[in-house]
Amino acid sequence: MPSRLVKKRGRIPAAAGRNSPSPAAVDAPAQGASQALSKPVSSGWIISPFWDATLFIGAPLVSIAALFPLKAFWNSHDYAVFLLAFLTTGHHLPGFIRVYGDRELFQHYRWRFLLGPPLIFAAALWFEWRSLHGILMLSFGWDVWHVLMQHYGFMRIYDAKQKEFSPLTARLDWAFSLSLYVALIVASPHYRNNLLYLAYQSGFPVLPISLFSFLETAIYSVTAIAAMVYLGYNFFLWKKGRLNSKKLATLAFFFGATYYLYIYNQDFVVGFAVWSGFHCLQYYGIVWAFNRTRVERGGHVTRFVRFLFRPKVGLAALYVLLIFAYGGFDYLVNFVGQSGLKTVMVAFVTTSALLHYYFDGFIWKVREKENREPLGIEEEKPAGLIPASAKTLAKWGRRLLPSYRKGLYQAGYVTAFILLVGSLEIFRPNDDLSMNRSLAMIAPGAEVAHLRLGESLRLRGRAAEAAAAYQRAVDLNPAYADAHVMFGLTMVGLGNIDEAVKAYRQALEIQPGNVTAHFNLAGLLEERGQIEEAIQHYQQATLGADQQVEQLAREAMLRLQSKR
Repeated sequence: MPSRLVKKRGRIPAAAGRNSPSPAAVDAPAQGASQALSKPVSSGWIISPFWDATLFIGAPLVSIAALFPLKAFWNSHDYAVFLLAFLTTGHHLPGFIRVYGDRELFQHYRWRFLLGPPLIFAAALWFEWRSLHGILMLSFGWDVWHVLMQHYGFMRIYDAKQKEFSPLTARLDWAFSLSLYVALIVASPHYRNNLLYLAYQSGFPVLPISLFSFLETAIYSVTAIAAMVYLGYNFFLWKKGRLNSKKLATLAFFFGATYYLYIYNQDFVVGFAVWSGFHCLQYYGIVWAFNRTRVERGGHVTRFVRFLFRPKVGLAALYVLLIFAYGGFDYLVNFVGQSGLKTVMVAFVTTSALLHYYFDGFIWKVREKENREPLGIEEEKPAGLIPASAKTLAKWGRRLLPSYRKGLYQAGYVTAFILLVGSLEIFRPNDDLSMNRSLAMIAPGAEVAHLRLGESLRLRGRAAEAAAAYQRAVDLNPAYADAHVMFGLTMVGLGNIDEAVKAYRQALEIQPGNVTAHFNLAGLLEERGQIEEAIQHYQQATLGADQQVEQLAREAMLRLQSKR
């Protein structure tokens, strides 16, 4: 959902379109469904009650119901890789179709669209080549903002449909959504661990525990105050007959799903993938509705856009297939070995994400005529959230700074930020032990934080402390195969072979294809003289993607077979 749909109070998207196709323009068998996708009604819905409930308001429930069952076919990691590729990377495509398929839009922002891709790709390629993390941290943090703006944009749309243009309503919606979303991220041990881990890897200073505790308390306190004010204000709106049930349902489903998937659900990797799914579903729907109306009203678009966004179910299916095909490129990266080609492919995927966030930050400005009309926004709009003085300064800025200079200006500060982040990691990297010890204290409920701490301790020869950290990871998540493997490896170093064998067997019960567990267990069994079982595990170790482990396993297997 466009992040800038919400920047001006009163000029909020009122609909995804107004005109419906004539019966003659629609294939008879698909007429009902295609009209539903392209014909918003006048009762306060973006498209229709059914499609709004499916694509926008109820998208979190739809995604949970549709995507959770797929978990049965993969382990958590492979499941997340699959969904994040085909859905998350795939959902970048609809925005790019609009950027490069809408002639008026491209003319308006041509220098940004021309300068953005090569600049960001060059930066992503450099970071990937140097194995730096700053650009991933930028993408991760920008995603938080982007998602929040999408949610807030839908709230503003439903208010506009009800002709609620109050500045106070908009500001309280924003304050409550922002504070609650940040509070849920902080309350999720895995999310805050992942975010801080990327920041620390990028060279940002490690937060003292006392400072984090203070910030955590402050965030929760602000959220509690915002919640009380918001409830009171909505009670006032209810008494006045102005309460917007569609907007509040959107808010409730969004934050209810966020809590369930980020905090209540024990498997954060799966939860994050499912959560991304409903964000993508909402974006598919709003972009389809926008472009459909743009084509219907004779917008100045390319032939491809005019062809794709016609009221036909087959074309809607093609639209989805193109999205999945684009996401499939990201999925293919996982099957390419370490090489220059993989570096380029990863840089391309990173560029796709950053361009998606960047373009969505300005292509949906409601002051632009090409946005107002397809979104059903009236020409005469109430006073916006931006003060008149700021609007005047912005107008002067537009006169003094032509469009190509704006593109160069943005290219300059993006380059400066990238150089700053890259320099931090190169010239003042954080000590891994300090970083991981801090994260284990800040996010004590995140098993991966204890796993990383154990690894830092093990590499320093502090095996007993490492074993305690690995055990803590296992206690938090008994189904964490990697923690069992590392605990077993540490037990070998401490001379406790029985515990090591037990740990490797537990890892294989959880993840039968764990190559490291097979190889290490085979070595211990060989030392015990259990030749036949050792050969079986070496055989399993040869089936992995790690060529070095495969070669070692084959050599060991041949050696044992010769001793029979």
